[in-house]
Order: sequence, then C-alpha cells, then structure tokens
Amino acid sequence: LAAVSFSRYSVMGSPRSLLAMGNGKLGRSICHFDLPAVSTCPGRSSVCERVCYATRNRFRTRAVQHRLLWCLRQSRRADFADRMVDAIRRTGAIVVRIHVSGDFYSADYASKWLEVVRRRPGVRFYCYTRSWRVPDVAPVLALLAAEPNCRVWFSADAETGPPDPLPTGVRVAALQTVGDDPPAEADLLFRVPRLRREPVPLTVVCPHETPQGIERGTNCGSCGRCWR
Repeated sequence: LAAVSFSRYSVMGSPRSLLAMGNGKLGRSICHFDLPAVSTCPGRSSVCERVCYATRNRFRTRAVQHRLLWCLRQSRRADFADRMVDAIRRTGAIVVRIHVSGDFYSADYASKWLEVVRRRPGVRFYCYTRSWRVPDVAPVLALLAAEPNCRVWFSADAETGPPDPLPTGVRVAALQTVGDDPPAEADLLFRVPRLRREPVPLTVVCPHETPQGIERGTNCGSCGRCWR
C-alpha cells in the first residue's frame, strides 16, 4: 500500500496518492484503493471476518493502518470523486481494483465510485463486495455492475448463502473455509490458505491460489479473469 509519489495530495506534508500501485497478488499493473477492513464492511459475515486476510500480517503494520485511515477520511470528502478521477489520470491507470481491503460502507460512498466509473470509461474497474447484503447500498452496486467498464463480484460464503436476486452483470465469488464442496452458484472460488492444495470439484478457482498458479507466478494482472 505504498504511496505514489507524484500525487498533488498530501498528508502531514508528504505527497500521497489516493491510489496504490499493485501488490504481490495484483501484480504491478493494477492500481487499488483501500479502506480499513471490518469497520467499513457493513455486509460482512462472521465467516469472512474470522478469516479476513486484511486483518493480518502487513495490514497490521503501523504504516498500512495509517494509510487506510487516511483513505477513509478522503473517501468521506465531498470532492472524493473529482480527486479519484484526477488520481487515475495522473497514474495512467488502466485497471483499478476498488478495495483490496474494506468495502462500500454506505450508499453515498458507493455512489461516488459510480461517478468515477462513469467519468473514466476507458479504465477497467472491478470489485468484490458483501455490501449487497445492505439494502440501501445494493441498488448502487447494481448500477455499478451495469456500467460496461466495471466488473462487480458479489462475495458469498456458507453464512451469507447465494445472493438473491442477482443483478444483471454481477458474478458470484464464493469463499471456501472448510473442505466441503463449494456452492454450485459460484463463478469463482477463493480458498483459505490451508485448503489451497486440496483438490476441488469446481474448475473456476482463483489461479493465484493453486499450486500451478503459484509456480507460474500468476497474478491478477496476468490472469485478468476478474476484470476483463
């Protein structure tokens, strides 16, 4: 979540961008914007909260926590959409993941992203969200999914069950935390680390989470399944 040095926005006198550039899973070509996990996830389940990667390891470091809180403050500003559009232009981003950490915490915040997506039609956006479980946020997510340059994935698990109804254009990403068969409704499967070497009857598994994908160094940028 390192800051990009060329943004005109700053905190405590240091240049800082709304967008971060890549990580180990995304690769170097995908930009992302993130928020603190759990506290900005109104649609979370006890299952996803228990195994959330964004509450562990580097996400617990002081530098990352500081940045996530800064991003949350920026997301609440009235000019967030204007600033994000400008940040995307300045970075030259062609693919943006909305939230490696965090989620759409309100309808107003989700609407700001809808504005950004509409104002940058040449950029590909994608996101995974459990905020489909929040009644006032869900309609905005359906509008996001209807935009041709935005791929929306509804995240589900054993507790949430499959999303119903499923808006046009939305796909389902299921979280597998036990060795049972994944839900048939899933278009993509994410597995907790201890299950990633176990065989699974569903062929649509995140390549980054398979032995073959790890060996090949597959990342989101080189795969593209979630955002193309």
